[in-house]
Amino acid sequence: MYPKEYINCDQEPIHICGEVQEYGYLIGTQNSKIVSYSENILAFFSLDSSILGRDIKVLLSELNLDINWNNYSNNQELAIQHFDFKDEEYTLSIHTNNEITFFEIEKVIPTHKINKEYAAIQHILRNSNDENIWKVLLKEIQDIIDFDRAMIYQFLYDGSGQVIEELVKPNLESYLHLHYPESDIPAQARALYLKNPVRITSHVSGKTFPIVGVIPREQMDLTYSVTRSSSPVHREYLKNAHVESSFSTSIIVNGELWGMVACQNAAPKHLDLQSRLLAETLTRTSANAFASYKSLETLKEYQRINLNNISLRQNLLSEEDFGKALETNIKDIMDSCAADGMIIKINNEILTAGNVPNHSDIEKIIIWSRENNHNFEENIFITNTLCQDINVELDNPEISCGIITSVLGSNTSDMLIWLRKEQGQKIKWAGKPEKGTVSEIKDGVEIIKFSPRKSFEVWKEYVKGTSLPWKIKEIESARWITSVILKASHTKSSQIVDLNNQLKELNQELDSFSHTISHDLNTPLTVIKLNAQVAKKIPDPENIQKSLDSIITQVDMMSEMIRNVLELSRIKKSEIELKSIEVDALINTLAEDSKLSFNSPHTEIIIENTPEVLGDKTMIYQVFGNVIGNAVKYSSRSEKPLVKIVGEVYEDTVTYKITDNGIGIDNKESSKMFKIFSRMNNAKEFKGNGVGLSIVHHLMEKMGGKISYESESGKGTTFILNFQKPNYDFSIS
Repeated sequence: MYPKEYINCDQEPIHICGEVQEYGYLIGTQNSKIVSYSENILAFFSLDSSILGRDIKVLLSELNLDINWNNYSNNQELAIQHFDFKDEEYTLSIHTNNEITFFEIEKVIPTHKINKEYAAIQHILRNSNDENIWKVLLKEIQDIIDFDRAMIYQFLYDGSGQVIEELVKPNLESYLHLHYPESDIPAQARALYLKNPVRITSHVSGKTFPIVGVIPREQMDLTYSVTRSSSPVHREYLKNAHVESSFSTSIIVNGELWGMVACQNAAPKHLDLQSRLLAETLTRTSANAFASYKSLETLKEYQRINLNNISLRQNLLSEEDFGKALETNIKDIMDSCAADGMIIKINNEILTAGNVPNHSDIEKIIIWSRENNHNFEENIFITNTLCQDINVELDNPEISCGIITSVLGSNTSDMLIWLRKEQGQKIKWAGKPEKGTVSEIKDGVEIIKFSPRKSFEVWKEYVKGTSLPWKIKEIESARWITSVILKASHTKSSQIVDLNNQLKELNQELDSFSHTISHDLNTPLTVIKLNAQVAKKIPDPENIQKSLDSIITQVDMMSEMIRNVLELSRIKKSEIELKSIEVDALINTLAEDSKLSFNSPHTEIIIENTPEVLGDKTMIYQVFGNVIGNAVKYSSRSEKPLVKIVGEVYEDTVTYKITDNGIGIDNKESSKMFKIFSRMNNAKEFKGNGVGLSIVHHLMEKMGGKISYESESGKGTTFILNFQKPNYDFSIS
């Protein structure tokens, strides 16, 4: 058994084959000295091997060849000259590569069609657009070369190719729309077609002539040679396809190998240098026209995308709730990338649109993306073969074959996910894309080479597990959308910061207002008290005395409350001292005062069980005053106004329920209940400013408690006050 070495097509060194085709002759020089030549040139010029080492200019002069050396420079650019030899016209092509200058000679084939170059170019420019440009090109090239078959072969995203346009002679089968595997034109061949765009194999089964000399074959880089022989594997491929002559020229769009003009003939056929260069010129003209058309279309598309993104950004910023804004605009975000489905994970919420997988699959995709985003390029991951690329088993993989995942920052699990479903299409291949092998023993090693397929009979394959590939404009749009959302989110955060700053200023103003109120109101209250004290000294009926006593009591209470409000405005929550507060007398007093304040003397107020609570005296007064006052006010127009106040002691809390049979609260307005300056629609006939319940909500939070409510429009309301329980045990005697 010999050790084995495998050589695939993409390892074949096609640019250093060391041979020329029978139509051409080659001489290689270094510093004008001949270092190599093709064997057929000796017979052509009636020379012998002694030409090695001779000066090329001297040799060609001795052969009476009229060469204009001023029209030549040592670089890769092809310098072409014509000369006559033995009553026939030839072309001399000169170029330099890797310090070797190559002189290549071939015969000129007279043709009247060469003079059509200008007319053909004009025809292409005038009659071509994105839809028919390749049809026009094939017609013009076929008019020059007249091969059995001329095709436009487009490279696809995975390196494979497809015939997208064709001109074929009668009685020959069509290759239109057939696919060819990537291995038919492997990577190193595509790289060569980008450097040297024109290739001719005049006679597939014809002779080839080796290049000999003092330079080893592996150093003879024939990348830019016009007479270089095709590789043995390629010649075998053409023979299997029953082709004896092949011509191609590269379609290069924006510096990339977009495709090829590929022409085949069943019989040997040569195209001279002029015909080949004319075909190349027409192809370049068409490629440039196509690139211009596509660039214009791309510009229009990007303008549309930009306008959409500007509109989207405005829509995102117009909503107060950023998550709600994303939900409202999710379909536009999905459509921006021509996706079938959309997933947005934002603030621990998952929003979806279009065709998306089940919740389990969504979670798996999100988890995988979060765990692998450090490997994403610029926080974005793109594929059209998701299940082949990740080690995650999905319940419905056909929905998520294509994916663009954009993570919204490195320190967050928020992300945007565009989805595409499985393409599920039938592909017609020009023969089953597989190869056989041949082997030979060389230097004690078995060399195993992959040989091209022998059958080109149409073979159909059903493609699964892939989606349509994402186009560049769709990927760029995903990046745009991500940027828009990040900017909108940043803007929204900035707005929140601004609002917080404004609230701080408002709090400072409120503190100042509390101080002003407590200072300014003390003056008139003092006057009222003095007048009441004077009035007491004047003999009056007993009822007036009682009224004056009540005035004095109320004024003292208001003064104390104002002083306490001033103190509260200066302290933080952590500085409030909570104590056990008896509320029985307070509740009874507030109940009677509320009936007087809201002119509702017939209101029945039932008070059952009034346990002590943990709180601040002034805050407790404000809480019960507002809630009881509201209960009396909003039930005052009922037929039999009723307010019930019940306190209950639980394990950790003391709960008071204040229930009325008043106007109630509509469920639709629940979000406004504790917002400052917010009033219910059915309460507008009653006096009020929408501040009281907001104050109660704030005070209950400061005391470590909570306020809630139960209500139904037209059927009364129950407010529930949960206070902290005082730190002692109740006993029952």
